[in-house]
Amino acid sequence: MLLGPALSTAYSQTYRDAHIRYEPVQLTTDEKEVLSESLQKQHEKYDPAEQMITSTLKNYYQYHTDATDGVLHQTRGSMSYALDLLDLDDPKRAAFNYQQRAFDIIRKTISLQDTVRANKTYGIWPYYLEEPLATKKSPADWNWADFLGVSLLDIYMGHQQKLPADLKEMIKNSLIRAAESIQKRNVGPGYTNIAIMGTYTTYLTSHLFDLPKMQDYAAKRLQNFYEYTLENGFTEYNSPTYTRVALDELVRMKDHIVEPEARKKIDYLYDQAWDMVARHYHKPSGQWAGPHSRSYSSLVRPDFYAILDEASDGKIKLPYTEKRGEVKIRHEIPKKLLPYFLDPKYPRTERDVLKVDDPQIIGISYLTDKYAISTANRSSLWNQRRPFLAYWGTPEQPHYLQVRMLRDDYDFSSASFYSDQKENDVLAAITFLTNGGDKHISIDRLQEGKFRAKDLRLRFEFGKVPAAEMVLPETTNAPFTIETGGLQFSILMYLAEFGGMKGRWEKGGNADAAWVDYVVYAGDEKDFDLSSMNAAALGFAFQLTEAGRRIEMKEIVTSQQGGQLSVKWEGLSVSVPLKPMEQPKNL
Repeated sequence: MLLGPALSTAYSQTYRDAHIRYEPVQLTTDEKEVLSESLQKQHEKYDPAEQMITSTLKNYYQYHTDATDGVLHQTRGSMSYALDLLDLDDPKRAAFNYQQRAFDIIRKTISLQDTVRANKTYGIWPYYLEEPLATKKSPADWNWADFLGVSLLDIYMGHQQKLPADLKEMIKNSLIRAAESIQKRNVGPGYTNIAIMGTYTTYLTSHLFDLPKMQDYAAKRLQNFYEYTLENGFTEYNSPTYTRVALDELVRMKDHIVEPEARKKIDYLYDQAWDMVARHYHKPSGQWAGPHSRSYSSLVRPDFYAILDEASDGKIKLPYTEKRGEVKIRHEIPKKLLPYFLDPKYPRTERDVLKVDDPQIIGISYLTDKYAISTANRSSLWNQRRPFLAYWGTPEQPHYLQVRMLRDDYDFSSASFYSDQKENDVLAAITFLTNGGDKHISIDRLQEGKFRAKDLRLRFEFGKVPAAEMVLPETTNAPFTIETGGLQFSILMYLAEFGGMKGRWEKGGNADAAWVDYVVYAGDEKDFDLSSMNAAALGFAFQLTEAGRRIEMKEIVTSQQGGQLSVKWEGLSVSVPLKPMEQPKNL
């Protein structure tokens, strides 16, 4: 093994020691084409006056920004753009000097980092130039130290020979500030993607710049995350968004961390992440079956198929038009997992203990050659959660069913979901928290169960299904069946209590989805007080079968004792509190 700087020439700087390695970025012709195509859209957003790229917001909501409308200048997006410019840096195809634009952007974006050590936000960035950390009202996002830190590491390690000396020093100091912020924050191993990303940033930064205390911290953090995952798995379980982020960051670790004991842990974690993807991949629909801890859409992103193609060395062939923009991240599916993608066995049930301490979170996914239906036994209905999810169709035309609780057309995080599932049968209940979140599970918590709303409804959302196929039950508690895609979706609402209010059923749809809603309230905006309600809960039984099969929704047996509702149906059981309560553990 070579120790210290090695193979350094006037044209390249390759480095390897006992802990880390890096080398100049070298893209293939195909990778350059993909990146060039991706950059065209970014070029259009570049503002030379501010030396940043812009983002246009319209009726926008995000927890960590005050902005809702307008043209704003991004920090994270700008740094990623600068990195892409340096990665491509092809003078023959460039209409301008890629290097100089990248250097300008890096300098400008670094200047927006909080450099005052006494500040709580030291080492992080705001989302936008127009929203300085010192004056913004919404909570700062400490994850920006991790995300921008990763981009800065890519720039520093992949483009040493290009960087002017003064800019290299700026990047070094910015990385140290970001890594110090990460170390001070010290997120636990349960915050999966940030636990990995922060470990990578502190590990590389500490070894690049000889920071012994941070080196010890990073090594212990990796060990802690490894041990936690051995026992608990990934807390951000089965996430089409963040399992992918975890895989990307673990590839970065595999590319840059060479210390043998660390590499063993990283390789194990990488295999575990792919294991979760493989076991929940539904080949007939081309979808990633639930339940999902965090996801920003109910259908996989188009570039997911490109990743599977690349990671299987072309063995997994799926239709895709969007290639993966992150061309330097090169995945490889462990060979033992390829049968899940190429020759899966159906029907089968995947059962995952997603939280091992009591009360456990159990994920069930039942996969057949026609559909996949999945649930989590306890979760929230936050807009990033998918505790009840079904898929059917084809990779070209996939469909989904998702259960949502909406307050004024946005997912209500104070709604809790409980279920029991056996194969294609699900028994579910929805209750409410007096101190749960509104739009976010923790940032905007209700105070003493109070909130205002003009609309409150439970939605059964059928993705990519015509509204004409929706039907309504004859009464609140009558069973009904929706037939679509050669399948029968049978629903029976056995409970509808919300402070004595009378609800009704509605159906609707748009270009993206159709739905059947149980409307708890719709009218003028009014005050609601969950704490004052003796009963606020909804419950339904669900059965998914192939078209033409006889449907028989058997009787549901309910009983109450001490404010607790117990429900039994088809060998399934659920027990929930009727009265809204404070948030319990593991929800």
